[in-house]
Parts: sequence; C-alpha cells; structure tokens
Amino acid sequence: MIEGLKDQISRMMLQRPHSRELLASYEALLGILQGVKPSIPDPTIDSKIVEMKQKEGFPLFSREDLPIDLDSASKALRWFFLHLSGKQDRLEKAFNEISRRLQEDENLAEQLYSAVLARDMAALQEIAKQWGLPSSMLYFLAITSLKPSLSVIREKCRPLLSMEDWEQGYCPLCGSEPYMAYFDKKGKRHLHCELCGTEWAYPRVKCPFCQNEDQDTLGYFEPEEEEGLRVYFCKRCVRYIKTIDRRAFEKETPMDLEYLATLHLDILAEEEGFK
Repeated sequence: MIEGLKDQISRMMLQRPHSRELLASYEALLGILQGVKPSIPDPTIDSKIVEMKQKEGFPLFSREDLPIDLDSASKALRWFFLHLSGKQDRLEKAFNEISRRLQEDENLAEQLYSAVLARDMAALQEIAKQWGLPSSMLYFLAITSLKPSLSVIREKCRPLLSMEDWEQGYCPLCGSEPYMAYFDKKGKRHLHCELCGTEWAYPRVKCPFCQNEDQDTLGYFEPEEEEGLRVYFCKRCVRYIKTIDRRAFEKETPMDLEYLATLHLDILAEEEGFK
C-alpha cells in the first residue's frame, strides 16, 4: 500500500507542515501494512441481486458483512502496537500489554472489529477504557489495520457496481458515510467512503447526511490562506464534510492523506457547532 505514497506524503508535509508528525506516523503504519497479504474470496453475489440492491438504494454489503480477513488485520494491529511502543513513552506500557494480549487471545481483536464495523461507539469506548487508550486512537488504528482487506474487496467488487446510477449519500459498497469530499478538475463533487475508500459522484448542493437541498440552510467556510480547502455544512442536521477542491492543486492527493492533513478543519467545524 505504501508504493507511490512516500513522495506524496513528503509533498504533503511541505504543504501542510502542521501535519508533519501525524503524516510521518501514518507513513510508518503504511510501511507495516506493506507486508500484509489478506485472503479475500471473489464475490459470488448473483447479478440480479446486485441490480436489485442498487436500484433500491441498498449497498452491496453492510459493514458487518464485509468479507474481511480478520486474521491478517489483527496481525497488522498487533504490529502497530509493537511499533508504537517504541515511539510514545507515555503509552509504551499500554501498547506492549495490548500487543501481548492480542497475541494470546484472538477474541480481543474480534470484539474490537465487531464494535468498529457496527459503529457501536459505546462498546468501542468500553474496550478503549479497558485497554487504556483514547477511543479515537483505537478506532483509527483498527480502521487502518483493515485497509489491506478493504482495498482488495473494493477492487474485486468494482466491476459489480454501477457508480453512475448511485444517487445515495452513503457508500454503494459498504453503506458507510463519507468523511471527505472533493471537486474534480471539472468541478464535479465526489464523496469518499469513511471505511472502504470507495468514491462516487454526488450533487454539489445537497447534504449527503440528510439530503437537504435548501440553499438557505447549506453553506461552507474556508480557512484563511489555504486555497482549495473548504468545510461544507448543513444547518438542518448540523453535520459537516471537509472538501478538497482539486482544481486548486497541481497534483491529486489520496483522500486518506488529505483527511489527516486537514484535522485542523475538524476543530474549526466543531468550534462553529457542527459535528
């Protein structure tokens, strides 16, 4: 997964120096994932069922039913904690203990992935409390460890999806919400799935979370001196989505990197009362 990303991460560090440390840490995690080779079966969904699901607005899978290789993901997660134990003194003991427990009890990883895929935040917070980690950190590490499986699933299922016919604000592959959006070089808006990374076109003046199309309750703001970065919001559901205008940049950057390099926009949005 790291192939081709090193140069882009280096470029992002220069463009967004405030995100240098976070991007460097993510680069290290991607390096660990390079050795992960998940075993994912070819999809065997009947074409008529696929057609029916898309017509009725149902994703191909639910998050919980994705054919993820949890064994390879849990190994990656354990490697993450081993790596992090030598990087953060404050949590070194916790990281070492978690890595040991993950190796001894495979049920621990299964419980974590079950909570993450079901987006059961109460269960995730309880696990994070038991492990002595912030729930946001644990969620991020779990999702990142799933990326090799999700990447293979996305590529295997791509031929089954008719992206031009998908009009929903959630992912056509796994049903997850988008956590980023971007305008392509022609000004068309695309949403980026929070979980599997699938991207699909979506109307510019429409909230992906509540389908609000009232221009008086939709809007955006942009940080000073950062061309091409915006936060689009909806006053009806009080949600927001960070958006990259790729027309402002010479080179395109993977949305996972853009997400990490724009965490300051999340702070701005939350200060404005959006969630």
